[in-house]
Amino acid sequence: MQPLRIKASGSPPSAGNFQGIQEMTDGEINQYLSFVLTNKFASDTNGAGTAELNVDTANALTGTSIGTFVDTIRDDAVGTHPTDGATSSTTYYFKQVETAVAESITNRPVGYDSAIKEMTDANLDTDVLDKAIEDMVIGTAYTTGQYSLAATSPAGGTWTSRYTITDSAQGGNTTVYLWQKTAPTSAANTDLTSLKVEGTAGTKMMTAAEIEQMLPNFRNRIIDTGIGTYLLQASAPGSGTWTQQGDSLIDTLQSVASANYEGTYTGAYSTNYTGGFVGDYVGSKSYSGSYTGSFSGDYAGNYVGTSAYTGAYSGAYATTNAYTLYYSGYAGGTNYYTGYFTGFYSGFYTGAKTYSGTYTGAYNQDFTGNYVGTSAYSGTYSGTYTGYYSGDYTGTYAGDTISASKDTVATIKLWVRTA
Repeated sequence: MQPLRIKASGSPPSAGNFQGIQEMTDGEINQYLSFVLTNKFASDTNGAGTAELNVDTANALTGTSIGTFVDTIRDDAVGTHPTDGATSSTTYYFKQVETAVAESITNRPVGYDSAIKEMTDANLDTDVLDKAIEDMVIGTAYTTGQYSLAATSPAGGTWTSRYTITDSAQGGNTTVYLWQKTAPTSAANTDLTSLKVEGTAGTKMMTAAEIEQMLPNFRNRIIDTGIGTYLLQASAPGSGTWTQQGDSLIDTLQSVASANYEGTYTGAYSTNYTGGFVGDYVGSKSYSGSYTGSFSGDYAGNYVGTSAYTGAYSGAYATTNAYTLYYSGYAGGTNYYTGYFTGFYSGFYTGAKTYSGTYTGAYNQDFTGNYVGTSAYSGTYSGTYTGYYSGDYTGTYAGDTISASKDTVATIKLWVRTA
């Protein structure tokens, strides 16, 4: 049963151009009934009404989940080196309210079924509301109320930004909005107003307010049929006919790549160091090897060797060797002398003797013992070095760096069911 309207030869309909009553076509329903119902739906939207969409990051709004968008971001800024690549995330929860709303219609359109009759709820659902919902989801010039994702306002009519979704990135954020169309491209054709019963006087053209009484039925019908419901996912759902609404939501992350690093390093360095060391060494160390150089100091020990000795000698002297000298009292005499000799001895001494005194001169022998002091040390040091290194390090350091380029993590789309 199609709703009825006045047929006239001019605009607006009047007694002078009245030609009778006729059923409305689907196109005529679009130009007025769909216009009124969808405009009322859009103007009464706050995210909590039946069939409306809402988005938040706290998952606190009413409605049934139609999908989520997860925004991830690197914890470290672009250029950070090295990085562990850690990320943080924010989830956007998309919902559509499915709770049924109370219906109350006091003024009903009329149709013809062997006679002019008021349309029942079933007639309204299939012959008026289903057509108005279809007009909304395909987006005609006369309808509003449909949703779309885009960075900027979509073309055609007036669109209102309802919610903001951000793809966060260290290199710069990308913002996409959930828009709802709130004003149509074309104005309604008021000559195509549906008729209602007016007491016993016959029929009368309906006002916009009387048509808007059908809005609760319009909302419930969307949920009952599924036409005009939305889903947020990567690809079109498998059941029914779905159309993508606007742009995609793309989650991106700064790329992480291995890179060489050159710069100043200041901090604690603890590892094994093997290499050449040139500089002053201060400390105690066992030294074994050949020592060549000047030795000045007190030497106490046994001296064995042959050396020219000049100095004062004091001590007991005993020998069995013959001592021959010329004595004026007895010529050619030979005698044995035992006793003490005091005086200066000049000659070579061969034998072992304990020597105590100050020795100054060149010493060339192997020295084994502990060396304590400060000395320039040149050689190879191999061992563990623990301490702080502060200075410029020039070389190749392999590690991950946060780069300016981005990788795509996920692509999500908003779909509306059209059939």
